[in-house]
Amino acid sequence: MSATAETNYLIDVQSPWLNHLKSDILEPVAGLALRHPVFSKIESGELPKKDIVKLLSDLCWVITGFPEYVSALASRCPKNDHKVKAELLENAFIERDHPFLLAEAVTALGGEGEAIIKGPDWSCHDYGDKIHGLRMIIEAYVFHRPWIEGMAACAVGVESVVPAIFGRVGKACIKHYGLPAEKAEWFEIHGGEVEMEHGNQGLRVLDKYVAADDVDTQAACIAAANLVAKGVSISLFDDLGTW
Repeated sequence: MSATAETNYLIDVQSPWLNHLKSDILEPVAGLALRHPVFSKIESGELPKKDIVKLLSDLCWVITGFPEYVSALASRCPKNDHKVKAELLENAFIERDHPFLLAEAVTALGGEGEAIIKGPDWSCHDYGDKIHGLRMIIEAYVFHRPWIEGMAACAVGVESVVPAIFGRVGKACIKHYGLPAEKAEWFEIHGGEVEMEHGNQGLRVLDKYVAADDVDTQAACIAAANLVAKGVSISLFDDLGTW
């Protein structure tokens, strides 16, 4: 299956720089993640259960902050862009439950999801270097870089590639690792239309706010989306270190 087929939920974009981001970065990154040795072992059920629990625990440790990250992006959105601000606030409201849903899945698989949720952040989980780096990168973009770069990192870098990957991870967890179907809601959401639309909202915001001749901001947004997309997919699997 081609990378384009794997991410066919992404909208068509017309701006040359956005088309480059979609076609030359986001789609290939999703394809590389789905061909990663760890991902292949998950889908075949060959990855040891303790390793899938570690991977999902790492991910849970990162997404505990997502409700506040999206809320921060909503607060930094240009004041009078009521449409985009409302979309971000609605996204943040949806995100409020997602860490708890993934923690439930981690616990159901034998991990310590509840401990990750309760914290404290720096002693509740044995995180690896790459997952630590991903969390710090996301927080730097959301809180400290220009708003549009935060949108590129979070709304595009995360939410454009996640649907291609984690719906399939959830199905593998049910099939091979004993995850009860009723505990797989996080995977259903993140492999479904809601998450797909969040990524597309991010692409629309970049198209709206980055001028055709502003090549520096274009480059900054491409760099942000590229770094985070690779972090939430390829590096997440790399950090497991069992392949």
